Amino acid sequence: MLASGFHNARFVCIYDNQTHDTEWCSINEISEKFGNLTLGLKKRGIYTVISPRMPLMALGLFIESGLKVFRSGSKNIEDNILLLNNNQLRPYEVYDAMGLSSCAGGSCSSCSTCD
Repeated sequence: MLASGFHNARFVCIYDNQTHDTEWCSINEISEKFGNLTLGLKKRGIYTVISPRMPLMALGLFIESGLKVFRSGSKNIEDNILLLNNNQLRPYEVYDAMGLSSCAGGSCSSCSTCD
């Protein structure tokens, strides 16, 4: 079952599209700080993320770091992997993430990124 969004997931399922193996690990195994998460993902060879929700700031950071972000098409992980392999997942767009944050580029107190 998927977390409500990548930004508040405690564990991730890593799928190797060459061997078709899956591995579960905690976010802390990838990076101890959320700000370093993109670097940790890339060090592990992960360049694609599937998530049902992605706050605007996180999406911008992932895209800027060269990660592809897709909006999940199912609450089932195996279904999402199949959809990704069949090119049936929609890339996460900025307008998708805009509704998740009340941030208008102002103070941090209005940001819902860390819900």
